[in-house]
Amino acid sequence: MCAAERVRAERVEVRRSRDAILAAAERHYAVHDADPTMAQLAHLANVGTATLYRRFPSIDDVIRALHGRLVAEFGRVEAAVAAQPTAWDGVVALVTAIIDVLQEHPAIPRLNRKMVALDDDQQFSARWADQLDALIVAAQAEGMLRPDANANDVTFAAFRIGSYSNLPPDDADRIIGRQVGIVLDGLRADGVRHPLPGGPIGPDEVHRVFRYEVSHPVE
Repeated sequence: MCAAERVRAERVEVRRSRDAILAAAERHYAVHDADPTMAQLAHLANVGTATLYRRFPSIDDVIRALHGRLVAEFGRVEAAVAAQPTAWDGVVALVTAIIDVLQEHPAIPRLNRKMVALDDDQQFSARWADQLDALIVAAQAEGMLRPDANANDVTFAAFRIGSYSNLPPDDADRIIGRQVGIVLDGLRADGVRHPLPGGPIGPDEVHRVFRYEVSHPVE
């Protein structure tokens, strides 16, 4: 193997092992608040402990790298909002796209909290603050968004619904869909109400959710 090929092979291995470590950390933080030890994380990632330490000197470094990778997923949210014909459509896209990202990556809320613990000045939404404020003002100017709502009201509701990561798979889409319908109708300035998707959530279903949470605890 020539020197150039060896360098390329080493770069591929570095990227492969980093990806494996971050994927393992994401799986861990999807269901656990407590940090893994470095040895535990190496085992989860199927890499040697020495390799883990070469890629990331500490769990805090893993958290920072993983948080940065997952925050990049919100670029999909920006694209979805930008593609809409009206500001109100943008608000709807904002809510639904945030929920989609959080459902695909349930580790994000825990990592957000951990990043604040690592850096008290950490502001997750700072990079989008101006765009979100402009979207809200435009939707209110259209007469579609209630005038007493702001960007934080909209994103907070979306993040809360998106964090419903421990629902039974067969029920999750309908439960989340109904919550989205309630939130969006509540944000409308014209008071128009739309039929909620799916049927009402009955007592048996609530009990099924509780049973699922007991058998699939989030630690």
